[in-house]
Amino acid sequence: MESFDYIESGVIFGLDTKANLRTFNKHSVDFSVHGDAFRFLISYFDDYGEFPAQSMLTENFPSLDPSASSLNWDYTLKTFNNQILYRKMVSLINSNRDLIHTEPKDAMSKIMAGLQDLEILHDDDISSYGRNAGSRLDEWRKRQERRKLGEGIMGVPTSFPSVNATGIGWLPGELISVYARPTVGKTWMCVHAAATAVAKGFKTLLISTEMPTSQISLRTDVVLANMMGFNLSHRAIRSGDEIDEDEYQHFLDAIHEQELLICDHIEGATSISIENIAGLIRKHKPELVVIDGIYLVNTGVGNRKAMWEQSHSVFYGMKNLAQTTNTPIFVSTQANRDAAHIYTPPRPDQVAFGDALIRASDVAMAMSLVEDEDDKRIVQFQKYRDGILPISTTAMSWGVDTGEIHETVLVANDLY
Repeated sequence: MESFDYIESGVIFGLDTKANLRTFNKHSVDFSVHGDAFRFLISYFDDYGEFPAQSMLTENFPSLDPSASSLNWDYTLKTFNNQILYRKMVSLINSNRDLIHTEPKDAMSKIMAGLQDLEILHDDDISSYGRNAGSRLDEWRKRQERRKLGEGIMGVPTSFPSVNATGIGWLPGELISVYARPTVGKTWMCVHAAATAVAKGFKTLLISTEMPTSQISLRTDVVLANMMGFNLSHRAIRSGDEIDEDEYQHFLDAIHEQELLICDHIEGATSISIENIAGLIRKHKPELVVIDGIYLVNTGVGNRKAMWEQSHSVFYGMKNLAQTTNTPIFVSTQANRDAAHIYTPPRPDQVAFGDALIRASDVAMAMSLVEDEDDKRIVQFQKYRDGILPISTTAMSWGVDTGEIHETVLVANDLY
């Protein structure tokens, strides 16, 4: 087997076209030598929409082997995958070395189970053209069905009928942002945005930087169940109170084909980064990405950078990612303490580094509570592409326990 250094150098130099990048679904943690060079390359591409020159790569990372630049890409990719599998197999055996001496049968069972998991993972990383080819016809049928629905919406349907009525939903390449003070309901808004897309057949990736997958899934259950005509209680499910088990089971049986992917961490990483998100998008190809808590996304620019530089990097990095992957990305962030009045939608200058967020966003929304009406929220559109909405502020029914979240007939333009 050729050296890790040589093959990984070949991977770095081979990632010089969008076609090669689309076939590559690995992360920096999969590199044993040149993970830093890979992070740099992906960050550069996401920022500028082009690949760094070989001279730039070798200047910044002199340990790269220039002779590997002539390697055939398919050969390099296959060898790199084999090297990853090799390292994981060695690690698996080494982690059970002590058990082999004391309890060899238990060690054998663990090693065999681990090898089976590695085989599944390794096969999942490779996509054969002929494998599951019928799924492409199924995707075409889904697109046909959407057109027959007669909703007349370009892009992904939104949580707002007033927006959908314009004929334009969340469009590919757009960054959509929502901000509010803590406890107003940003996470529920993200869940509703994802559930709305999934209910209409759009493959969606929901990323949570604050809340574990188990909690996000429970919220999604009640919101999606409400959309599908089921009646669930988030409070009862979460606390273990009495529920209609049959109804919950019927709902869970009905969603087995719903295309919703949820992520709350990246294996081997201490936080979720733009690079990680880019890898997930390229691997799973969602039609909508929802990120709850963009302010906790790792920018990859280093701790020595000033906070405004890091925030600029994450906001504009996310916009560039939306454009380069041609995917709408919906994000939430927090207003700061300056937005003390929880019954008034926060202004952009009351969001941490909100100027960069507003400029990077195609659509920007502020949320607030409604005084004396806990079951309502106000959503104010503070930026909306180059077009004009029929409303600037709207009201949402906010029955989160049963997932009853929807835009009401009340339009709140006259309130602010």
